[in-house]
This record gives sequence, structure tokens and C-alpha cells, in this order.
Amino acid sequence: MKNKLTVTIRNRLEMVGFIRSVGTECQFVSLLTETEVKMRKTGNPFVGAVKRVTRNGLLNINYVMACRRNLAKEQGTEVKDTEYVAGETWYIHEKTDDGLPLALCIHKKDSAKFYLQYFPHRTIGQAEYFHNGRKLTVEEVAVLKTFVTESNREAFKPNVITLAIDSIRCLKARKVTMNNNTISKIVTRLAQFKNVPLNMDGTTSRELAKV
Repeated sequence: MKNKLTVTIRNRLEMVGFIRSVGTECQFVSLLTETEVKMRKTGNPFVGAVKRVTRNGLLNINYVMACRRNLAKEQGTEVKDTEYVAGETWYIHEKTDDGLPLALCIHKKDSAKFYLQYFPHRTIGQAEYFHNGRKLTVEEVAVLKTFVTESNREAFKPNVITLAIDSIRCLKARKVTMNNNTISKIVTRLAQFKNVPLNMDGTTSRELAKV
């Protein structure tokens, strides 16, 4: 059995390179992510809250084929007799030299913005929510969730997330763990709230770290 490898990155392009190296094979990955919660803003005391969660998911699933399989099951037909054409997206997949799509995506209007596309499988443990760097209580999370709008995704479409690279705090794939030591959304929000400058590596002063 090969030994597991852990790497700490300090440049976001290292994560981009790692995702490229994963290739086109369908495989399980584990991610620790920090993402801003999409919510209604009117009357919401938690605008800008960040969700921190660990999930398992799959890379490189054929989205169109997954939709066709689900439609066939829903309609009671054969997959070969089912058609589905994907709509326009705001991103494009990077591809291998022979034209196969990677899980790495690029914003169509900004080639400096990279994303990882994955299909979430299950959440590990409990998600945590932070506002201005402070972890919210169970009661506060319950209030926050009343402002979250429900997805209008059609039933036959698989859940797929196209996640900004900077939101990935840790990615495990092929026995390699990539720890992201670049700027954290939670630390950034706390620094902004307390008006404390960030260091070049995204950390704060010792005084802030003690808060």
C-alpha cells in the first residue's frame, strides 16, 4: 500500500495544478470548504455568513448522461431513447490534450477564476456557520436557515457544485491531502469586522488569533 502524502499550499495555483493532475477518472474526493451562504438579505442579521463543512463527493461524472439516466427512470424508458441537452453555463471545463473534460473549470469572463466541479455525496459531521468570524449558536443557525432559499433544481438533474478554488480549505484525492494555507473566508471576515490587517499569507496578528 502506498503511503499517504500531505501537502500544505501557500499559492492558490498549487491547488489548480493538483486538480489538473487528478485527471478525468470518476473518483471519490473529500473536501473541507468555506463558502458564503446564499440567502435573502432583507431583515437578515447574518448577511455574509460563512458555512464550513466537510463533504465526500465525486469528480468527473458525466452530467448529461446522469440526466438521461434519471429521465429514463422517471419516464420508464430506455436511456438510449432519452435525450437531454445541457443549457449554457457561466464556466467552461479545462480539457486534456485529447479533448476530455477535467473537473477544473474556468469562468468564461475571467480566466483567472478557477473552480472545482464535484457532485456531493454526503456531509461528514455537522456544518458550522460563522458571522464576522464568530461561530453561530444552534439557535442562531436556525434563524439563519429561515433566510436560505430552496433550490428549484428539477428532480431529474443531479446535484452538482461548481466551487471556487479559494473556498477549498482541504482536498483529499488519490491518497494525497492538500491543505490550503491561503486566505480563509472566516479569518478574513473576522479581520474586517475588527479592522485588523491580514498578513501576506492570509493570517492575522497574534492578538486577533487569540480572539
